[in-house]
Amino acid sequence: MNKVINISSLSVGYNKNPILENVNLLADNNKMIGVFGKNGQGKSTLLKTISGLLPPLSGAFKFQDIDVLSLPEKDRAKLLSIVSTSQTSIGAIKVRDFVAFGRFPYTNWLGINKHKDYQEIDKAIQLCKLEAFSDRNYDELSDGEKQKVNIARAIAQNTPLIILDEPTVHLDLINKVEVFKLLQELVKNHNKTVIVSTHQLEYALQICDEIWLINNKKVESLSPSEIIKKEKLAEIFNDEVIIFDKASQSFRLR
Repeated sequence: MNKVINISSLSVGYNKNPILENVNLLADNNKMIGVFGKNGQGKSTLLKTISGLLPPLSGAFKFQDIDVLSLPEKDRAKLLSIVSTSQTSIGAIKVRDFVAFGRFPYTNWLGINKHKDYQEIDKAIQLCKLEAFSDRNYDELSDGEKQKVNIARAIAQNTPLIILDEPTVHLDLINKVEVFKLLQELVKNHNKTVIVSTHQLEYALQICDEIWLINNKKVESLSPSEIIKKEKLAEIFNDEVIIFDKASQSFRLR
């Protein structure tokens, strides 16, 4: 299969101080990739760098053989869309109008005026099941509803790669499950590659095709089964071990 993601000799950090060094990763098309590690190990910094929000200290990131980090912002926005962990407050704007922001790479100064744009906006709203409150103000929504709207905006951008930084961090259990199911749907049925950082280990191990495991300034790509067999999590969490809870049918730390 074609390796659409090629990260080579990438070092990321701030003020010339590396947080992660010499990262080399390959990934196939249409995969769900989880990014996992302890707090402060560099998950967000890595995602900000490959998204083009933070310059790399060295190295490169190619997607579909395109040097992503050298692209102008508008061209990069046609390849990848981003959902950050930060809460957004934007005043009195309707949900549909917020989702429409995702079409900015394809519009001119006149804004949205093409049938294609409206098709993509409607599709994103339907996929995220937002029809019931598409005319409500964004700031009136719950955290779970807002996050679905944020993902809908990324879907409306219609990029082959979607990058999400802790998309479930503010959500309750039901909304966490719904968000992960939505991401699975995008990968399986809508030809997307998804990279998602998360603290939700039990979900990542069950739904991701591979995990980028961060430890001691290094990143290793492993399948969920390899992580369990090689006891990689024990290396990160010292004496804690990963177990499978039969009652909940999920993995957790003990």
